[in-house]
Amino acid sequence: MALYFFDVRDNDRLFPDDEGTRLAGGLNAARAEAFAALADYVKEIAPPDSRCCLAIEVRDENSQPLLKATMTFEVELIDRQ
Repeated sequence: MALYFFDVRDNDRLFPDDEGTRLAGGLNAARAEAFAALADYVKEIAPPDSRCCLAIEVRDENSQPLLKATMTFEVELIDRQ
């Protein structure tokens, strides 16, 4: 099983994964895990005031970047006059 690190980027703040996760299934498994991590992270944050960009940046055991999964949220108030 390969070791992958899933760093979280919340707009300009980076929260590095120092432990990593061992996964079987190669890059497809890492992609699925990144997507699931984004979905979990979205549940934990407060709704943004306007625009928010979240990303999971996946690295291998040598800290080489492999992929980046990104979600962007935008809240727009509708003027109902």
